[in-house]
Amino acid sequence: MKTKIKNIMPLAFFLFLITVGCKGDIAFDPGPFAPGSGEDRTLLTFHVTDEAGKPIDGAYVVSYRRLAPKHIRVGEGFTREDGEIQIEDASHTTTGYATVVAPGYNSKKIALNIEQKQNNNIAVTLAEQDVLKVMSYNIQEGFKNNAQLRQEFTNWVKLYDPDIILLQEMMHFTDASFATFAKAYGHDYAVLTKTVGIPTGITSKKEIKDIRKVVQTGVLHHGYVTGETSGIRVFSIHLCPYELDNERNVHQIARKDEIKIIMDDAALYTDVPVIIGGDFNDHNEFDRDSYGSAYRYAGRDHTVTNTLKVYNFHDTYPLLNNVFKPTWPVDNVSSNGPNEGARLDYLFVSNNAKNTVVYADIIQSTSTDKFSDHYPTYIEIKK
Repeated sequence: MKTKIKNIMPLAFFLFLITVGCKGDIAFDPGPFAPGSGEDRTLLTFHVTDEAGKPIDGAYVVSYRRLAPKHIRVGEGFTREDGEIQIEDASHTTTGYATVVAPGYNSKKIALNIEQKQNNNIAVTLAEQDVLKVMSYNIQEGFKNNAQLRQEFTNWVKLYDPDIILLQEMMHFTDASFATFAKAYGHDYAVLTKTVGIPTGITSKKEIKDIRKVVQTGVLHHGYVTGETSGIRVFSIHLCPYELDNERNVHQIARKDEIKIIMDDAALYTDVPVIIGGDFNDHNEFDRDSYGSAYRYAGRDHTVTNTLKVYNFHDTYPLLNNVFKPTWPVDNVSSNGPNEGARLDYLFVSNNAKNTVVYADIIQSTSTDKFSDHYPTYIEIKK
């Protein structure tokens, strides 16, 4: 995991290409698209330490720059043994943000105000982990049954080291192989809704209790699985991908009906926090409003996400973020930027958990660019 990576990411915005090279030594290779030399470069040198001031080796930094009304990813990589990583900003912009994560620590998002054509030293302090980490991920047909991708995922996910993962499209897994897969990244407990069709699943470091697998052919397109772990009731869901007029929607399943069934179920659990995560295949008003009139999904249906609001559940990403960030489709987003994507994947929390959410993100990186056609959603909550 600590192999230093080099990420060159051309993005066609405002008639220029943005590219960054990140290396694990002092030498800096800007890549073929970097502008100028020497004094023309804008460098960001991140210094990542723990609360005692000790450098953190292998922290992962992803840097974003603001091109209104969106942010674009311009560089990423691991810190060296001295806790440093240097990233070039070729965007000629002055504001943005960076996310910093490391196993054993709470993650952090920091605002960036950049001085152009000079080296910017950015100090980041990570607190020792005292949160519960939860991820939700549609992993596209069980990684297309690609053993190498599965292995790369089990290595990558240890960087975030989530306590709970809610998974969708768990095809090509049996109960036994799914349990083995989960153990590879440190989760001793795993459950699938089913082993045919397109299952959802849950894995956890701690025991999953009171498990219910809900499969209703002709009523729920994929079904869902729910259980209690780490003192939280979790639901892994995947709503119908088809509209009612699509010939592939043979049972005429409406997402608004699916979510009503799920929310009536979730409403029964009032004594514990509840997290509902998955691929909702539905849009939301936050993205429409935060991006503005240029957002090409603005006129889409918001019934599903609004239904969760009626049940007093909260979309975790807007709790701590005010800028648009898509979860799908990965190929288009990674090549052409966030305007080419939408947020279809969510982690919602019940009202009694709203104030415990301390970090929320959509994980976009060179790794998640290749695992699936969706990006994972991720939160950290107070224990």
